[in-house]
Amino acid sequence: MNQLTDELISFLQQKRSSFLEKWKERAMLPPDLTQLNREKLDNKGKFIYEVALKALSLPKVDLQTYLQASAHKVAQTKIRENSEIELLVYNLNMAKNILCEEVCNFPSEPQILKKFFMHLSYIFDHFSYYSVMHYRRLKQQLNEQDNRYIHSSHEDRLTLLGQMTSSFVHEFRNPLTTVQGFVQLLRAEYPDLPYMDIISSELEQLKFRITQFLMLSKKQEVNQEEVIFSLNELVEQVASFVYPRLLELKVSLHQEMENNLYVKGIQEEVRQVIINIIFNAIEVMVSTDAEAVIHIKGYRKGDSIYLEASNTGPKIPDSLIKDIFEPFVTTKKTGTGLGLYVSRQIIEKHHGQLLCSSNEKWTTFTIILPSPHEKDR
Repeated sequence: MNQLTDELISFLQQKRSSFLEKWKERAMLPPDLTQLNREKLDNKGKFIYEVALKALSLPKVDLQTYLQASAHKVAQTKIRENSEIELLVYNLNMAKNILCEEVCNFPSEPQILKKFFMHLSYIFDHFSYYSVMHYRRLKQQLNEQDNRYIHSSHEDRLTLLGQMTSSFVHEFRNPLTTVQGFVQLLRAEYPDLPYMDIISSELEQLKFRITQFLMLSKKQEVNQEEVIFSLNELVEQVASFVYPRLLELKVSLHQEMENNLYVKGIQEEVRQVIINIIFNAIEVMVSTDAEAVIHIKGYRKGDSIYLEASNTGPKIPDSLIKDIFEPFVTTKKTGTGLGLYVSRQIIEKHHGQLLCSSNEKWTTFTIILPSPHEKDR
């Protein structure tokens, strides 16, 4: 550090009060300014002033390390205050301008002053850059922590739900099986007894709902062997199963299936996914005045089998559709937000995809499954 730099630093130290007064006048204030924030802003002015003078005194070999460390402190403060970085960038640039104004009054040759201006700009440009860099890194780390917490919270809720489901199923399934048995006896003894078809259908749907929750319990995973089965036949079975509900709520079901569509997997699980998608469609459509239509289309494309289930229900908002398969996300007032989550888990377990698209006319859920090789059929 040469004598001229020492003299400049001594000169600027004498201008400390002048710098801070100008800082108070020109610094951009946060919108929610309080007396505490006013004091914090004044302290930041003092800190920036000290950083600048210290940086002027350092050799280049030490300058970057010092600026990085100082910028990291500033970034940590901004994170703690939950404040955006724009104000800091503006105020740093403003502080540089104030110091340059003060340097203009330093008695020296214009060429010497120009070097000081350039050195101050270098200091503040790098200080600003490091502040933004550290701020973004800290912000990213904070966001990652929040995401991990949210994910962990979802996992904890699912684990608890799985434990509750395991206990609930054991308590509920036995009486349900008993009721279904007596319904079958009544139908055999009194074939003309009214409403038995409705009771039987409702019990089957209740059993399906229980199975849906059962899929969330890790203790209740079923290791069934995968087989190759006809998707055409499965869709027909599902159509027969949901027919009473369609009839009751005046929902039209149309099919457009290519012949000989086969997939490999656990048939009961794929059946559950299709039923779940159709039940969801029925529930969202009955709340509207539009014509209720479900259109099922199956076709082969390349090495994959596609099954599209479209409904005329209301459009799913763009802000929600990207999270529609996440647990506890639902568009229904009484929905649990678990049906589509379970469905996606099943399809992905079968090495496939479950997608959703929605516009003003149709909402479509697309199941994509790999087509089995001919030799495996």
